Amino acid sequence: MKVNILCFIYWGASIMWLVDALFEYASLRAEIFTPAPEEMLNDLFLGLCVTALGLVIWIAALLIKDPRGVLRAALMKNKD
Repeated sequence: MKVNILCFIYWGASIMWLVDALFEYASLRAEIFTPAPEEMLNDLFLGLCVTALGLVIWIAALLIKDPRGVLRAALMKNKD
């Protein structure tokens, strides 16, 4: 099912968030532990968008690669 693609996408996102958190901590120090509700909502939307985009890229990769040949078989069946 090409789960390795999905793992690489989410590992990349995790590293991105870790680096972002480190730089934000370096600039804000103790204020980072008391975020405003607007910041929390922004983080929630960003997380949902990254998760959805990762799934869309993974599904597109599955459709292009078609590891089990299901899509190809369905297309050939429709031609007959």
